[in-house]
Amino acid sequence: MSFYATVAGYIQYRSQTFLDATLDKLRYGGWLDTENRWRTDGRPGEDAPSSSVDLENLLLVVPSDLYRNLARISTSLFVGATDGVLVISSVDGCFDAWVERPLPAAAAPDPTTDAITSIEAVDLEAFAREYDLGVQRFEASTPGEYAAWQKQVLRVFHREFDPELPSNLTGPDFE
Repeated sequence: MSFYATVAGYIQYRSQTFLDATLDKLRYGGWLDTENRWRTDGRPGEDAPSSSVDLENLLLVVPSDLYRNLARISTSLFVGATDGVLVISSVDGCFDAWVERPLPAAAAPDPTTDAITSIEAVDLEAFAREYDLGVQRFEASTPGEYAAWQKQVLRVFHREFDPELPSNLTGPDFE
């Protein structure tokens, strides 16, 4: 069973070895092509940059898009990470959002079985109230009204939480 989620963010790695292992995992899963361009459902992303990797800074950028099953493996992408954040949301049988960041254990020289990320779950109904978006109830709305409300909440959520790429993480090799 597939799980669709919008994912956006970046991860910086402690070494080329960890970055390469992540790139291999993403290529094997069909999320990246051989040129390190993101793919969604096996197709190039609509606005995919020519590359999502800055080799000089050991940086992987995940452009905001709807990915199939990427959120299921997000924690494993942080093995070897020294910095980063992934912002994730989904309405695929749920109405969920979370922000994932590496813990110090993620950057250990040897991968660990301990927790390597912190995950901050975001209550989207509370978020909607805080941002004056109201709360719709599925049973009290038409399916179209409810879907439009969810879309509006997620658009505002990502506008608030999606990270700007820190200026110190851009290098001449990044496109």
